[in-house]
Amino acid sequence: MPEPSATLSDELADDPADLDTPGSAGRGVGLLMVVAGVLGLVAAMILTIDRFRLLEDPSTQLACNLSPFIACGPVMKSAAGALFGFPNPLLGIIGFSVVLTTGVVRSAGVALPRWYHRGLQVGVLLAAVFITWLQTQSLYVIGALCLWCMLVWSVTIPLVVVVTLENAATGRLGTGLQRLGTRLRPFAVTITGVWYLVVIAAIGLRFYREFALYWFGVAL
Repeated sequence: MPEPSATLSDELADDPADLDTPGSAGRGVGLLMVVAGVLGLVAAMILTIDRFRLLEDPSTQLACNLSPFIACGPVMKSAAGALFGFPNPLLGIIGFSVVLTTGVVRSAGVALPRWYHRGLQVGVLLAAVFITWLQTQSLYVIGALCLWCMLVWSVTIPLVVVVTLENAATGRLGTGLQRLGTRLRPFAVTITGVWYLVVIAAIGLRFYREFALYWFGVAL
């Protein structure tokens, strides 16, 4: 009799015991990753295109330049906009492509090996550090907000929270974090909301005078 063909899950793991069993929760995380991947990829591609337009003609007016302090141009032209010597959005295209692909695979119910989840964990933590640094640069160094960058922030935050709590709760990050992850996982939405509020508060405290003057004509 012919031997049964190997599944994708079997091919991804050296040892079947290293595979995580997919379930409804895993598919839910997969769906979140698909949505975050699509939105993040769109934002990164638009930012990349706009950056090349600025390289061709620095005087180009971008559609996202809505006011002196809500403008993508100053952010992309800054040193922070190309931290590694090339436009940051190129990193976004790579990263969100991985997120989208992983989300599609997980939504289909395919089990992935633990080493993959751990690698993804490293990626989302680096993304969290990177967007936090970019937020501080936008608020306190550049003095401008980029709409497409803020979309990237918005999808990265829940991605970091959900992936981290899932990995911790399922023991992928070791037994030491499993109990903490299990306790905190039901509060993923709350943690995400608090993170959003902190970012919104920081933006408000930095730009409330500009908002009041530009949008309402009130000098504070």
